[in-house]
Amino acid sequence: MSASVIGGPSHWRANLDELVLGLGHLQDATDQTMRLAGEATVAGGLLAGVTLMTPQGPIIGANTLAISSGLVAMRAEVEMLKTGVDYSVQAYLTAEQQITSVVDAALTPMAAVLSIVGVTTDLNMPNKVYEIALRGTTGAVWTPVERAFSGLDMMVPGSKYVIGNVVSWAWGADENLWDIPPTQRTIGMLAHSFGHFGLLNLAPYDTKNITEQPGADGWQQRDLLDGDRSTRAMELLQDYAYDHDTVTVAKLAQPDGSDAYAIIYPGTTPMGDTDGAIGFLADNAAFGATGFVESSAADSPHVETATMDILAQAGVPAGATVIPMGYSQGGAHAMNVGVGEKLKGKYNVSDVFTAAAYTGHRDSDDMNTNFIHIEHEHDKVPAFTGASNEPRLNRTTIQVAGYPDHEVDAGIFGAEHNLGLIDHQLDEALRDPSIRAATQLPLNTIDTKMGGAVAIQQFHLDRQPATPTQHPIEGLGRMDTPRADNRHNMISVRPVDQWLTGTISRL
Repeated sequence: MSASVIGGPSHWRANLDELVLGLGHLQDATDQTMRLAGEATVAGGLLAGVTLMTPQGPIIGANTLAISSGLVAMRAEVEMLKTGVDYSVQAYLTAEQQITSVVDAALTPMAAVLSIVGVTTDLNMPNKVYEIALRGTTGAVWTPVERAFSGLDMMVPGSKYVIGNVVSWAWGADENLWDIPPTQRTIGMLAHSFGHFGLLNLAPYDTKNITEQPGADGWQQRDLLDGDRSTRAMELLQDYAYDHDTVTVAKLAQPDGSDAYAIIYPGTTPMGDTDGAIGFLADNAAFGATGFVESSAADSPHVETATMDILAQAGVPAGATVIPMGYSQGGAHAMNVGVGEKLKGKYNVSDVFTAAAYTGHRDSDDMNTNFIHIEHEHDKVPAFTGASNEPRLNRTTIQVAGYPDHEVDAGIFGAEHNLGLIDHQLDEALRDPSIRAATQLPLNTIDTKMGGAVAIQQFHLDRQPATPTQHPIEGLGRMDTPRADNRHNMISVRPVDQWLTGTISRL
Protein backbone atom coordinates (compact mmCIF):
# COMPACT_ATOMS: atom_id res chain seq x y z
CA MET A 1 0.00 0.00 0.00
CA SER A 2 1.36 3.41 -1.00
CA ALA A 3 -0.43 5.42 1.68
CA SER A 4 -2.19 5.22 5.03
CA VAL A 5 -5.37 7.00 6.07
CA ILE A 6 -5.83 8.23 9.63
CA GLY A 7 -9.22 9.55 10.70
CA GLY A 8 -12.16 10.16 8.39
CA PRO A 9 -15.46 8.30 8.04
CA SER A 10 -13.83 4.85 7.74
CA HIS A 11 -11.55 5.19 10.79
CA TRP A 12 -12.47 3.37 14.00
CA ARG A 13 -12.33 6.66 15.95
CA ALA A 14 -15.23 7.89 13.81
CA ASN A 15 -17.48 5.58 15.83
CA LEU A 16 -16.90 7.70 18.94
CA ASP A 17 -17.75 10.91 17.07
CA GLU A 18 -20.86 9.35 15.53
CA LEU A 19 -21.96 8.13 18.95
CA VAL A 20 -21.57 11.58 20.48
CA LEU A 21 -23.24 13.27 17.51
CA GLY A 22 -26.12 10.80 17.54
CA LEU A 23 -26.63 11.33 21.25
CA GLY A 24 -26.64 15.08 20.69
CA HIS A 25 -29.38 14.73 18.07
CA LEU A 26 -31.37 12.51 20.46
CA GLN A 27 -31.06 15.12 23.20
CA ASP A 28 -32.18 17.87 20.82
CA ALA A 29 -35.18 15.78 19.80
CA THR A 30 -35.98 15.12 23.47
CA ASP A 31 -35.82 18.84 24.26
CA GLN A 32 -38.23 19.55 21.40
CA THR A 33 -40.53 16.77 22.62
CA MET A 34 -40.53 18.22 26.12
CA ARG A 35 -41.58 21.58 24.73
CA LEU A 36 -44.43 19.96 22.84
CA ALA A 37 -45.32 17.90 25.91
CA GLY A 38 -45.65 21.07 27.94
CA GLU A 39 -48.02 22.54 25.39
CA ALA A 40 -49.98 19.28 25.25
CA THR A 41 -50.25 19.18 29.05
CA VAL A 42 -51.70 22.69 29.12
CA ALA A 43 -54.13 21.89 26.32
CA GLY A 44 -55.08 18.58 27.96
CA GLY A 45 -55.67 20.29 31.28
CA LEU A 46 -57.95 22.87 29.69
CA LEU A 47 -59.82 20.17 27.82
CA ALA A 48 -60.18 18.04 30.95
CA GLY A 49 -61.53 21.07 32.84
CA VAL A 50 -64.10 21.79 30.18
CA THR A 51 -65.19 18.15 30.05
CA LEU A 52 -64.89 17.57 33.79
CA MET A 53 -68.59 16.74 34.18
CA THR A 54 -68.55 14.32 31.24
CA PRO A 55 -67.34 10.71 31.13
CA GLN A 56 -64.37 11.79 28.94
CA GLY A 57 -63.01 14.30 31.48
CA PRO A 58 -61.21 11.89 33.84
CA ILE A 59 -59.94 9.83 30.89
CA ILE A 60 -58.44 12.92 29.21
CA GLY A 61 -56.84 14.02 32.48
CA ALA A 62 -55.35 10.57 33.14
CA ASN A 63 -53.97 10.23 29.61
CA THR A 64 -52.45 13.71 29.73
CA LEU A 65 -50.72 12.89 33.04
CA ALA A 66 -49.44 9.59 31.67
CA ILE A 67 -48.01 11.22 28.54
CA SER A 68 -46.33 13.99 30.55
CA SER A 69 -44.86 11.54 33.07
CA GLY A 70 -43.60 9.26 30.33
CA LEU A 71 -41.85 12.09 28.52
CA VAL A 72 -40.24 13.36 31.73
CA ALA A 73 -38.96 9.85 32.44
CA MET A 74 -37.63 9.58 28.86
CA ARG A 75 -35.75 12.84 29.25
CA ALA A 76 -34.18 11.62 32.47
CA GLU A 77 -33.09 8.41 30.71
CA VAL A 78 -31.58 10.39 27.84
CA GLU A 79 -29.66 12.57 30.31
CA MET A 80 -28.34 9.47 32.08
CA LEU A 81 -27.36 7.95 28.74
CA LYS A 82 -25.56 11.13 27.69
CA THR A 83 -23.69 11.30 30.99
CA GLY A 84 -22.63 7.69 30.65
CA VAL A 85 -21.45 8.08 27.05
CA ASP A 86 -19.55 11.29 27.85
CA TYR A 87 -17.84 9.59 30.76
CA SER A 88 -16.95 6.53 28.67
CA VAL A 89 -15.55 8.57 25.79
CA GLN A 90 -13.49 10.79 28.08
CA ALA A 91 -12.25 7.77 30.04
CA TYR A 92 -11.15 6.12 26.81
CA LEU A 93 -9.38 9.25 25.53
CA THR A 94 -7.67 9.72 28.90
CA ALA A 95 -6.47 6.13 28.87
CA GLU A 96 -5.23 6.55 25.32
CA GLN A 97 -3.29 9.67 26.34
CA GLN A 98 -1.76 7.87 29.31
CA ILE A 99 -0.65 5.00 27.07
CA THR A 100 0.84 7.52 24.62
CA SER A 101 2.80 9.15 27.46
CA VAL A 102 4.20 5.80 28.58
CA VAL A 103 5.17 4.88 25.02
CA ASP A 104 6.79 8.28 24.50
CA ALA A 105 8.86 7.90 27.67
CA ALA A 106 10.04 4.47 26.59
CA LEU A 107 10.80 5.36 22.97
CA THR A 108 12.18 8.89 23.35
CA PRO A 109 15.88 7.92 23.76
CA MET A 110 15.82 5.69 20.70
CA ALA A 111 13.72 8.20 18.72
CA ALA A 112 16.18 10.98 19.58
CA VAL A 113 19.11 8.93 18.29
CA LEU A 114 17.24 7.97 15.11
CA SER A 115 16.27 11.60 14.58
CA ILE A 116 19.91 12.67 14.68
CA VAL A 117 20.73 9.90 12.21
CA GLY A 118 17.87 11.02 9.95
CA VAL A 119 18.95 14.66 10.02
CA THR A 120 22.65 14.05 9.51
CA THR A 121 22.51 11.22 6.92
CA ASP A 122 20.54 10.23 3.86
CA LEU A 123 18.58 7.60 5.76
CA ASN A 124 14.81 8.24 5.71
CA MET A 125 13.07 8.12 9.07
CA PRO A 126 9.30 8.15 9.54
CA ASN A 127 8.07 11.52 10.77
CA LYS A 128 6.60 9.68 13.75
CA VAL A 129 10.17 9.21 14.98
CA TYR A 130 10.85 12.95 14.92
CA GLU A 131 7.50 13.61 16.54
CA ILE A 132 8.16 11.25 19.46
CA ALA A 133 11.70 12.59 19.89
CA LEU A 134 10.53 16.20 20.03
CA ARG A 135 7.48 15.56 22.19
CA GLY A 136 9.33 13.23 24.53
CA THR A 137 12.38 15.48 24.92
CA THR A 138 10.41 18.65 25.68
CA GLY A 139 8.16 16.66 27.99
CA ALA A 140 11.19 15.34 29.88
CA VAL A 141 12.55 18.89 30.25
CA TRP A 142 9.26 20.14 31.70
CA THR A 143 8.59 17.16 33.97
CA PRO A 144 10.82 18.29 36.89
CA VAL A 145 9.42 21.82 36.58
CA GLU A 146 5.85 20.57 36.86
CA ARG A 147 6.78 18.30 39.75
CA ALA A 148 8.31 21.23 41.62
CA PHE A 149 5.16 23.30 41.20
CA SER A 150 3.00 20.30 42.11
CA GLY A 151 5.01 20.04 45.34
CA LEU A 152 4.41 23.73 45.99
CA ASP A 153 0.72 23.17 45.29
CA MET A 154 0.58 20.58 48.06
CA MET A 155 1.91 23.15 50.52
CA VAL A 156 -0.14 26.06 49.14
CA PRO A 157 -3.25 24.60 47.48
CA GLY A 158 -4.10 26.26 44.19
CA SER A 159 -0.70 27.91 43.77
CA LYS A 160 0.24 25.86 40.70
CA TYR A 161 -2.97 26.82 38.93
CA VAL A 162 -2.60 30.50 39.85
CA ILE A 163 1.04 30.64 38.71
CA GLY A 164 0.09 28.92 35.47
CA ASN A 165 -2.60 31.52 34.82
CA VAL A 166 -0.31 34.43 35.64
CA VAL A 167 2.48 33.23 33.35
CA SER A 168 0.04 32.54 30.51
CA TRP A 169 -1.61 35.92 30.95
CA ALA A 170 1.79 37.60 30.81
CA TRP A 171 2.54 35.83 27.52
CA GLY A 172 -0.84 36.77 26.10
CA ALA A 173 -2.03 33.13 26.01
CA ASP A 174 -5.66 32.19 26.61
CA GLU A 175 -4.90 28.84 28.30
CA ASN A 176 -3.34 27.96 31.62
CA LEU A 177 0.40 27.29 31.21
CA TRP A 178 0.00 23.69 32.37
CA ASP A 179 -2.72 23.01 29.78
CA ILE A 180 -0.38 23.98 26.93
CA PRO A 181 1.61 20.99 25.54
CA PRO A 182 5.32 21.08 26.48
CA THR A 183 6.47 21.61 22.88
CA GLN A 184 4.28 24.70 22.47
CA ARG A 185 5.42 26.02 25.86
CA THR A 186 9.03 25.64 24.75
CA ILE A 187 8.48 27.37 21.42
CA GLY A 188 6.62 30.18 23.19
CA MET A 189 9.44 30.73 25.69
CA LEU A 190 12.06 30.76 22.94
CA ALA A 191 9.95 33.21 20.97
CA HIS A 192 9.66 35.46 24.01
CA SER A 193 13.44 35.41 24.50
CA PHE A 194 14.25 35.94 20.82
CA GLY A 195 11.77 38.79 20.69
CA HIS A 196 13.47 40.69 23.45
CA PHE A 197 16.81 40.25 21.72
CA GLY A 198 15.31 41.65 18.53
CA LEU A 199 15.65 38.37 16.61
CA LEU A 200 11.91 37.93 16.07
CA ASN A 201 9.26 40.49 15.21
CA LEU A 202 5.81 39.11 16.00
CA ALA A 203 3.73 42.03 14.75
CA PRO A 204 0.70 42.67 12.48
CA TYR A 205 0.85 42.78 8.69
CA ASP A 206 0.29 45.42 6.07
CA THR A 207 -1.54 43.97 3.07
CA LYS A 208 -1.30 45.11 -0.54
CA ASN A 209 -3.37 43.93 -3.50
CA ILE A 210 -0.89 42.78 -6.18
CA THR A 211 -3.34 41.08 -8.57
CA GLU A 212 -1.94 41.11 -12.11
CA GLN A 213 -4.19 42.13 -15.00
CA PRO A 214 -7.43 42.22 -12.99
CA GLY A 215 -10.75 42.58 -14.76
CA ALA A 216 -13.26 45.32 -14.14
CA ASP A 217 -14.45 43.47 -11.05
CA GLY A 218 -10.91 43.23 -9.65
CA TRP A 219 -10.56 39.49 -10.30
CA GLN A 220 -8.05 37.84 -12.64
CA GLN A 221 -9.62 35.01 -14.61
CA ARG A 222 -7.60 31.81 -14.82
CA ASP A 223 -7.93 28.38 -16.41
CA LEU A 224 -10.31 25.81 -15.00
CA LEU A 225 -8.94 23.16 -12.67
CA ASP A 226 -8.70 20.17 -14.98
CA GLY A 227 -8.53 17.49 -12.30
CA ASP A 228 -5.66 15.70 -14.06
CA ARG A 229 -3.63 15.69 -10.84
CA SER A 230 -4.53 13.79 -7.69
CA THR A 231 -7.30 16.19 -6.69
CA ARG A 232 -8.49 19.64 -7.79
CA ALA A 233 -7.71 20.96 -4.31
CA MET A 234 -4.09 19.86 -4.61
CA GLU A 235 -3.84 21.34 -8.11
CA LEU A 236 -5.11 24.73 -6.89
CA LEU A 237 -2.80 24.70 -3.86
CA GLN A 238 0.25 23.73 -5.90
CA ASP A 239 -0.29 26.65 -8.31
CA TYR A 240 0.18 29.21 -5.51
CA ALA A 241 2.06 27.38 -2.73
CA TYR A 242 5.38 28.97 -3.66
CA ASP A 243 4.17 32.57 -4.05
CA HIS A 244 6.08 33.63 -0.95
CA ASP A 245 4.54 36.06 1.55
CA THR A 246 1.46 36.23 -0.66
CA VAL A 247 -2.09 35.17 0.20
CA THR A 248 -4.20 34.16 -2.81
CA VAL A 249 -7.99 34.29 -2.78
CA ALA A 250 -9.61 32.10 -5.45
CA LYS A 251 -13.27 32.65 -6.35
CA LEU A 252 -14.85 29.31 -7.27
CA ALA A 253 -18.10 29.29 -9.25
CA GLN A 254 -20.64 26.83 -7.82
CA PRO A 255 -23.30 24.84 -9.72
CA ASP A 256 -26.10 26.76 -7.97
CA GLY A 257 -24.79 30.12 -9.20
CA SER A 258 -23.14 31.14 -5.93
CA ASP A 259 -19.40 31.45 -5.26
CA ALA A 260 -17.09 29.76 -2.80
CA TYR A 261 -13.67 31.22 -1.94
CA ALA A 262 -10.40 29.39 -1.31
CA ILE A 263 -7.83 31.24 0.84
CA ILE A 264 -4.37 29.95 -0.07
CA TYR A 265 -1.34 30.41 2.20
CA PRO A 266 2.17 29.66 0.83
CA GLY A 267 5.05 27.82 2.42
CA THR A 268 7.96 29.26 4.39
CA THR A 269 9.93 32.03 2.71
CA PRO A 270 13.37 30.62 1.78
CA MET A 271 16.56 32.23 2.99
CA GLY A 272 17.71 34.87 0.53
CA ASP A 273 14.18 35.68 -0.70
CA THR A 274 13.60 38.45 1.82
CA ASP A 275 14.14 41.61 -0.22
CA GLY A 276 17.61 42.33 1.08
CA ALA A 277 17.06 41.21 4.66
CA ILE A 278 19.56 38.83 6.21
CA GLY A 279 18.73 35.18 6.51
CA PHE A 280 15.92 33.09 7.90
CA LEU A 281 15.21 35.39 10.85
CA ALA A 282 14.51 38.39 8.60
CA ASP A 283 11.79 40.60 10.05
CA ASN A 284 10.28 41.53 6.70
CA ALA A 285 9.62 37.91 5.66
CA ALA A 286 5.96 37.43 6.52
CA PHE A 287 6.22 33.65 6.53
CA GLY A 288 9.81 33.26 7.75
CA ALA A 289 10.97 32.12 11.19
CA THR A 290 8.64 34.61 12.87
CA GLY A 291 5.73 33.18 10.91
CA PHE A 292 6.64 29.71 12.18
CA VAL A 293 6.49 30.94 15.77
CA GLU A 294 3.17 32.68 15.15
CA SER A 295 1.66 29.57 13.57
CA SER A 296 3.00 27.00 16.05
CA ALA A 297 2.84 28.83 19.39
CA ALA A 298 0.44 31.74 18.95
CA ASP A 299 -2.37 30.36 16.73
CA SER A 300 -1.67 32.88 13.93
CA PRO A 301 -3.45 35.95 15.39
CA HIS A 302 -1.88 38.44 12.96
CA VAL A 303 -2.45 36.20 9.93
CA GLU A 304 -6.06 35.80 11.06
CA THR A 305 -6.52 39.58 11.22
CA ALA A 306 -4.81 40.04 7.86
CA THR A 307 -7.07 37.36 6.35
CA MET A 308 -10.21 39.17 7.47
CA ASP A 309 -8.84 42.38 5.95
CA ILE A 310 -7.94 40.60 2.69
CA LEU A 311 -11.39 39.03 2.33
CA ALA A 312 -12.99 42.43 2.88
CA GLN A 313 -10.72 44.00 0.24
CA ALA A 314 -11.56 41.18 -2.18
CA GLY A 315 -15.25 41.82 -1.69
CA VAL A 316 -16.09 38.40 -0.25
CA PRO A 317 -19.60 38.76 1.22
CA ALA A 318 -20.47 37.76 4.77
CA GLY A 319 -21.89 34.26 4.97
CA ALA A 320 -19.96 33.07 1.91
CA THR A 321 -18.37 29.62 1.88
CA VAL A 322 -14.61 29.84 2.44
CA ILE A 323 -11.91 27.16 2.27
CA PRO A 324 -8.56 27.90 3.99
CA MET A 325 -5.74 26.01 2.26
CA GLY A 326 -2.00 25.99 2.81
CA TYR A 327 1.33 24.30 2.22
CA SER A 328 3.92 23.76 4.97
CA GLN A 329 3.88 26.83 7.26
CA GLY A 330 0.95 28.09 5.22
CA GLY A 331 -0.96 24.94 6.14
CA ALA A 332 -0.50 25.68 9.83
CA HIS A 333 -1.84 29.20 9.26
CA ALA A 334 -4.77 27.78 7.28
CA MET A 335 -5.64 25.43 10.15
CA ASN A 336 -5.38 28.16 12.77
CA VAL A 337 -7.47 30.61 10.77
CA GLY A 338 -9.97 27.90 9.80
CA VAL A 339 -10.80 26.98 13.40
CA GLY A 340 -10.58 30.59 14.64
CA GLU A 341 -13.67 32.43 15.81
CA LYS A 342 -13.12 35.46 13.57
CA LEU A 343 -13.47 33.59 10.29
CA LYS A 344 -16.22 31.26 11.52
CA GLY A 345 -18.10 34.22 12.96
CA LYS A 346 -18.48 35.86 9.55
CA TYR A 347 -18.18 33.09 6.96
CA ASN A 348 -19.11 29.46 6.43
CA VAL A 349 -15.86 27.49 6.77
CA SER A 350 -16.79 24.34 4.83
CA ASP A 351 -13.34 22.77 4.44
CA VAL A 352 -9.71 23.18 5.52
CA PHE A 353 -7.04 21.62 3.27
CA THR A 354 -3.33 21.41 4.16
CA ALA A 355 -0.26 19.71 2.72
CA ALA A 356 3.10 19.00 4.42
CA ALA A 357 2.03 21.11 7.40
CA TYR A 358 2.55 20.90 11.18
CA THR A 359 -1.11 20.96 12.25
CA GLY A 360 -1.24 18.24 14.89
CA HIS A 361 -1.01 20.69 17.79
CA ARG A 362 -4.31 22.33 16.85
CA ASP A 363 -7.45 20.38 17.78
CA SER A 364 -11.03 21.38 17.17
CA ASP A 365 -14.46 20.22 18.31
CA ASP A 366 -15.98 21.74 15.16
CA MET A 367 -17.85 18.86 13.50
CA ASN A 368 -19.21 21.00 10.65
CA THR A 369 -15.92 21.53 8.81
CA ASN A 370 -14.18 18.97 6.60
CA PHE A 371 -10.48 18.87 7.58
CA ILE A 372 -8.04 17.19 5.15
CA HIS A 373 -4.28 16.89 5.69
CA ILE A 374 -1.84 15.44 3.13
CA GLU A 375 1.71 14.59 4.16
CA HIS A 376 4.62 12.30 3.29
CA GLU A 377 5.61 9.64 5.81
CA HIS A 378 9.27 10.78 5.76
CA ASP A 379 8.64 14.52 5.87
CA LYS A 380 10.07 16.07 9.02
CA VAL A 381 7.96 19.24 8.87
CA PRO A 382 4.63 17.75 10.09
CA ALA A 383 6.49 16.66 13.24
CA PHE A 384 7.73 20.18 14.11
CA THR A 385 5.24 20.63 16.98
CA GLY A 386 5.58 17.09 18.30
CA ALA A 387 1.94 16.23 17.67
CA SER A 388 -0.11 14.17 15.21
CA ASN A 389 -3.39 15.20 13.62
CA GLU A 390 -6.28 14.02 15.75
CA PRO A 391 -8.25 11.26 13.97
CA ARG A 392 -11.86 12.40 13.84
CA LEU A 393 -14.94 11.65 11.79
CA ASN A 394 -14.42 14.92 9.88
CA ARG A 395 -10.61 15.12 10.08
CA THR A 396 -8.69 12.95 7.62
CA THR A 397 -4.91 12.63 7.29
CA ILE A 398 -3.57 10.94 4.16
CA GLN A 399 0.06 9.95 4.62
CA VAL A 400 1.65 9.03 1.31
CA ALA A 401 4.79 6.95 0.89
CA GLY A 402 7.51 6.31 -1.66
CA TYR A 403 9.23 8.44 -4.29
CA PRO A 404 8.70 8.90 -8.04
CA ASP A 405 11.16 7.62 -10.63
CA HIS A 406 12.13 11.11 -11.76
CA GLU A 407 14.44 13.44 -9.82
CA VAL A 408 12.79 15.89 -7.45
CA ASP A 409 14.16 19.13 -6.00
CA ALA A 410 15.09 18.28 -2.44
CA GLY A 411 15.17 21.73 -0.85
CA ILE A 412 16.19 22.41 2.73
CA PHE A 413 13.70 19.91 4.20
CA GLY A 414 14.31 17.10 1.72
CA ALA A 415 12.54 15.81 -1.39
CA GLU A 416 9.65 14.44 0.68
CA HIS A 417 8.64 18.01 1.54
CA ASN A 418 8.32 18.92 -2.15
CA LEU A 419 4.65 19.54 -2.95
CA GLY A 420 5.03 18.16 -6.46
CA LEU A 421 6.36 14.87 -5.07
CA ILE A 422 3.54 14.67 -2.53
CA ASP A 423 0.99 15.35 -5.27
CA HIS A 424 2.53 12.65 -7.48
CA GLN A 425 2.49 10.08 -4.67
CA LEU A 426 -1.05 11.03 -3.70
CA ASP A 427 -2.16 10.43 -7.27
CA GLU A 428 -0.50 7.01 -7.13
CA ALA A 429 -2.06 6.23 -3.75
CA LEU A 430 -5.58 7.09 -4.90
CA ARG A 431 -5.33 4.35 -7.52
CA ASP A 432 -5.47 1.88 -4.64
CA PRO A 433 -9.18 0.98 -4.20
CA SER A 434 -8.89 0.79 -0.42
CA ILE A 435 -7.29 4.26 -0.17
CA ARG A 436 -9.80 5.68 -2.63
CA ALA A 437 -12.72 4.26 -0.64
CA ALA A 438 -11.37 5.58 2.67
CA THR A 439 -10.85 9.11 1.30
CA GLN A 440 -13.64 9.43 -1.26
CA LEU A 441 -16.12 11.32 0.92
CA PRO A 442 -13.78 14.01 2.33
CA LEU A 443 -11.94 14.54 -0.98
CA ASN A 444 -15.14 14.67 -3.06
CA THR A 445 -16.65 17.11 -0.57
CA ILE A 446 -13.98 19.70 -1.32
CA ASP A 447 -13.34 18.84 -4.98
CA THR A 448 -16.98 19.28 -6.00
CA LYS A 449 -16.64 22.96 -5.07
CA MET A 450 -13.77 23.41 -7.55
CA GLY A 451 -15.23 22.23 -10.84
CA GLY A 452 -16.41 25.60 -12.19
CA ALA A 453 -14.82 28.87 -13.28
CA VAL A 454 -11.94 30.19 -11.18
CA ALA A 455 -10.74 33.77 -10.66
CA ILE A 456 -8.09 35.03 -8.24
CA GLN A 457 -6.89 38.06 -6.32
CA GLN A 458 -3.48 38.14 -4.65
CA PHE A 459 -2.28 40.11 -1.64
CA HIS A 460 1.29 40.59 -0.45
CA LEU A 461 1.96 40.64 3.29
CA ASP A 462 4.61 42.84 4.91
CA ARG A 463 5.17 42.60 8.63
CA GLN A 464 5.02 45.93 10.43
CA PRO A 465 8.06 47.11 12.43
CA ALA A 466 8.03 46.46 16.16
CA THR A 467 8.61 48.80 19.06
CA PRO A 468 12.06 48.24 20.64
CA THR A 469 11.84 46.77 24.13
CA GLN A 470 12.37 49.05 27.10
CA HIS A 471 13.07 48.40 30.75
CA PRO A 472 9.76 48.11 32.67
CA ILE A 473 10.83 50.44 35.50
CA GLU A 474 12.12 53.08 33.13
CA GLY A 475 8.74 53.19 31.42
CA LEU A 476 6.63 53.69 34.56
CA GLY A 477 6.56 57.45 34.26
CA ARG A 478 5.61 57.39 30.59
CA MET A 479 2.66 54.97 30.59
CA ASP A 480 0.16 57.48 29.27
CA THR A 481 2.47 59.02 26.68
CA PRO A 482 1.15 58.27 23.19
CA ARG A 483 3.51 56.50 20.79
CA ALA A 484 5.08 58.55 18.02
CA ASP A 485 4.30 55.83 15.47
CA ASN A 486 2.09 52.80 14.89
CA ARG A 487 4.69 50.19 15.79
CA HIS A 488 3.82 47.20 17.95
CA ASN A 489 5.47 45.01 20.56
CA MET A 490 7.97 42.57 19.12
CA ILE A 491 6.35 39.63 20.86
CA SER A 492 2.78 39.04 21.98
CA VAL A 493 3.33 39.72 25.67
CA ARG A 494 1.01 41.84 27.81
CA PRO A 495 2.17 45.49 27.85
CA VAL A 496 3.67 46.66 31.13
CA ASP A 497 0.85 49.13 31.77
CA GLN A 498 -1.66 46.24 31.87
CA TRP A 499 0.22 44.88 34.89
CA LEU A 500 -0.40 48.05 36.91
CA THR A 501 -3.39 49.29 38.87
CA GLY A 502 -4.95 52.63 38.08
CA THR A 503 -3.25 54.21 41.11
CA ILE A 504 0.26 53.15 40.14
CA SER A 505 -0.16 53.98 36.48
CA ARG A 506 -0.87 57.61 37.33
CA LEU A 507 2.43 58.11 39.18
